[in-house]
Amino acid sequence: MRVRVLKQFSAYWNYAITQFNEGAEADGDLARHLVDNAPKDSVEVVEADPEPEKEPEAPKAPETPPPGDGEPPVDETIDVLMTWVGDSKERAAEALAAEQAKDKPRSTVVKRLTDLAAGE
Repeated sequence: MRVRVLKQFSAYWNYAITQFNEGAEADGDLARHLVDNAPKDSVEVVEADPEPEKEPEAPKAPETPPPGDGEPPVDETIDVLMTWVGDSKERAAEALAAEQAKDKPRSTVVKRLTDLAAGE
């Protein structure tokens, strides 16, 4: 960034009171400081900072569509599994049995499926 002083003024910069005379130019950190802190209409921006480049968004992994029929998708995310279950007590009981048959059943899934299967 680069600025030009339009009206003389004094400002605190670099641990000292500094006088900025009409026509003087400043760049970098000083220019940004003056734009933010100088008296109104005392400086004009001659050259603005370039816009930061936007980082490209990482491609999102395609979400696995919840299966309609068949086995409960207990190896998928909790959201996919709960979408498969929906409001069905029967599917909740089926998914609960499949989840509990795993080597490491997810306690939060077991709790949610137990509540759904019991109709709570």
